[in-house]
Amino acid sequence: MQVDKKEKDINDVFSDIFLSEENVIEEAYEEGFSLGLVQGNPEGYHLGYHRGAELGAEIGYYTGITETFLTHYENSQTRPEKIINSLKCLKSLLDNYPRLNEDHIDLGESINIIRAKFKKICSQLKVNVHYSEKDTLSF
Repeated sequence: MQVDKKEKDINDVFSDIFLSEENVIEEAYEEGFSLGLVQGNPEGYHLGYHRGAELGAEIGYYTGITETFLTHYENSQTRPEKIINSLKCLKSLLDNYPRLNEDHIDLGESINIIRAKFKKICSQLKVNVHYSEKDTLSF
């Protein structure tokens, strides 16, 4: 009479019992990881997409205001060099804002520098201009 299955050694049985908790934990981890990939990727994509759109709108707003004032003052009879230099500096910051997410660049820090420079220019110009949508953003 042939035995189809090889009988387990007593050590294998004890090993299976001993490792049963680890095996269940590993199976649950793999299942949870797979579900997380399926559910998390679209959610992360949409969050990143909307956050990027919000930052893009803010950058566009600052760019429009900056270019308008820069054109006005460059074509003006009185050329306040300090304000023109500040506007050119802000324009450079806006033009060099990263278009792609890179690990070595802190996008939050970059936008905070731009916001501070914009506030400084508004103070120099003695105008009360601010990005109104920023107050409604939530993260």
